[in-house]
Amino acid sequence: MIDELIQSGEYNQALSLLNDMNDENTRYLRLVCLVGLQEYQQAKLEGALAKAKAEETYYDVVSMYVTTLKELGEFEEAINILIEELSMPYIPYQYEMLFNTAYDEILLEKQEAHYELESKNQIFSIEEIEQVLKKKDCNEDLLYMVLDQLQQLNVRMIIPTIKDYLLDSRRHFFAKTLLIEIMIDQQVDEDMEVEKFGAYYHINPSYMPLVLAQDAYQGIGQYLENALENDNPTMFEQCMDYLEYFLYAYYPKEIYDDEYNVVAASIHYYVATLQSYDIDMSDLEVTYYCDESQIQGVVLLLKQIEV
Repeated sequence: MIDELIQSGEYNQALSLLNDMNDENTRYLRLVCLVGLQEYQQAKLEGALAKAKAEETYYDVVSMYVTTLKELGEFEEAINILIEELSMPYIPYQYEMLFNTAYDEILLEKQEAHYELESKNQIFSIEEIEQVLKKKDCNEDLLYMVLDQLQQLNVRMIIPTIKDYLLDSRRHFFAKTLLIEIMIDQQVDEDMEVEKFGAYYHINPSYMPLVLAQDAYQGIGQYLENALENDNPTMFEQCMDYLEYFLYAYYPKEIYDDEYNVVAASIHYYVATLQSYDIDMSDLEVTYYCDESQIQGVVLLLKQIEV
């Protein structure tokens, strides 16, 4: 009967029947009703007790208690609880998924609540950032928010987590590069390895240039400028934008000076095809002093980062 009342939204009537506070299922169902009634302060009071005493209903109680804290805007406490639960060696799969989703949602709500102060103050703690980097799946907006925040913190506190992230082939290439750049800025003197598109690179951030401080950026850009700036300035800007994207994608892959012309020609060709422009390969060969087979080889790399 109580379950039927709850399912039909008759929370007040259900609450009137839920009086045995020594029964853990009763304590859980009272939380469901209080949250349904948006009585969050009372839900918080009862939730703390229910969480402390829960056994069979533990994960369900935690879920309702975290929801209560989120609705009250008590993001830090909710996040701390989720971090603690997600760090446990065993957690039922369905609750792991539920808590991971809740963690993302609460961090995003926390960021929104602090939006006006975002540029000046710290929003995410180093522990919260580390938890995001450890997650198997992560909201992309949240990921880049925490990476932006990480620039203001001491990245050395989570180097082991970053090393794991850089080696994981499932992680996005762009986020890996941003992590490396943060470590370069903070002069992190650590040997580590990074995976990009199946290739592995040994790096030490303290000895590395930022992506756009590489000689390749200027060298390839010069070829594009010579070929395009006067005749087609719009295409030139598009190619320069794509050059940045390409370098961020493959960093720290080294591009040698005798390859600059081929990369420039390939970017010119690829961007033109994306824009459905007619382009004569023989003209490119003459302009950039290379042949079609070289260009097509690099175009394969460009296509790889679009997959």
